[in-house]
Amino acid sequence: MRNVLRTWLVGAVCAVSAVSFGCSKTVTCTVSPVEIEELREDVSVVQKNLATARERSDNLTKELAVKQADLESKKDKPAELRARLEALRRGSGRLEKPKATDPKAAPKPPVGGEKKEQS
Repeated sequence: MRNVLRTWLVGAVCAVSAVSFGCSKTVTCTVSPVEIEELREDVSVVQKNLATARERSDNLTKELAVKQADLESKKDKPAELRARLEALRRGSGRLEKPKATDPKAAPKPPVGGEKKEQS
């Protein structure tokens, strides 16, 4: 019996609160037409910026695709260029890189053993 009484009591409280709060007048919004117009202008500016950003994103995506394709085409270039360089070196008779000269070493005398006279 106690549970039945509690159930009826809770049901009555819910019904009374639903009637009193659920059927009340709605609160009117006190926003001026000027504020609404300013907000509409702000929205239009944001939409234009969004369109510009999307266009820029599309352009950057296209540029990235072009650069990645260019990179892929140039990946094998270093090996090809090294092979051509080696072929050119073999053709000219140079196989080794020239050795660096010692700056402290004395200059070699001219060929033929003759010394130049200073005037």
